[in-house]
Amino acid sequence: MGIFLQIAITLALAAVVLGVFWSMFGRLRIPVRSTRGLTVHTVLSVCGKAEGLEQAIEGLIWLQQNSTIDGQILIADCGMDDEGHTLVQLAIKKHNKITICKAEDVGQWIVEKA
Repeated sequence: MGIFLQIAITLALAAVVLGVFWSMFGRLRIPVRSTRGLTVHTVLSVCGKAEGLEQAIEGLIWLQQNSTIDGQILIADCGMDDEGHTLVQLAIKKHNKITICKAEDVGQWIVEKA
């Protein structure tokens, strides 16, 4: 019974050490963090059926939830079809940090956010 306890403790400690290193490595790989006076906004140019948009949004939301980035996610409409618009509207309802505008209005949106 003693050997199993030692193995369990060793595995638990190894998991903790691995977790600490993984966390430190992740923090080192972050290229930029939002700070006071600096906010990172993301612009996604979306055309047609918006293929891959859902995965891109989920990835960006994950980064926001892990305090890697902050700011709005702007979806620039570069000619989305009805299916693309439906996908965007569902994403906007699900996440409050998503905005949509026409591609030609992106510059104005950035000026308003500054």
